[in-house]
Amino acid sequence: MEAWAEHVLSIAAERYERRLTEEISGLRVEMRQQMHEGFTAVRKEMSELRTELLKWSFAFWIGQFAATMGLLALMLTRR
Repeated sequence: MEAWAEHVLSIAAERYERRLTEEISGLRVEMRQQMHEGFTAVRKEMSELRTELLKWSFAFWIGQFAATMGLLALMLTRR
C-alpha cells in the first residue's frame, strides 16, 4: 500500500512539474512578445520626439540668428 501511494504521488508530482514547465514556457514567449512590442513602440516614440526636438531647435537657432543680425544692423546704422 505504501509503495502504491509513493507511486501515485510521484506520478502526480511529475505531471505537476510538466504542466508548470509548459506554463512557464508559454509565459516566457508571451512576455518576450510583449517586451518586443513595447520596445518597438518606445523606439518609434523616441524617434518622433528627436525629430520634433530638431525641428524646434532649428527654429530657435534661426530666430536667434535673425535677432542677432537685427541688433547688429541696428547698431551699425546708428553709428
